[in-house]
Amino acid sequence: MRDLDGLLALVDEFHITDRGLRSARERVRRGDGPAAVEALVRAAAKYFGDMASEADRHLADLDRKLDDLYQRQYNLQAERSVAERRRDGARRVLDALHETGAGEARR
Repeated sequence: MRDLDGLLALVDEFHITDRGLRSARERVRRGDGPAAVEALVRAAAKYFGDMASEADRHLADLDRKLDDLYQRQYNLQAERSVAERRRDGARRVLDALHETGAGEARR
């Protein structure tokens, strides 16, 4: 059965810790018949369905964290721009004071 060989090859790409799935996989390899194949299909569907769901939750959590990080970065950049404008404005006043000799300009 070629599809079954492909399924086994896909499953073998993972380090399987689930005893039920490992057992079903070994039963299929021994040629224990259609019941073993059905058990493998059920066990693989549960195992990899749970894995996909967990990965989806993890990705959603990471996306939320990245969104928060991007927002904080945006806010900090805006705050930095305000601070630069304040500094540049203060320096212009100090330069004008220095040019008029009205006082000691500090930078």
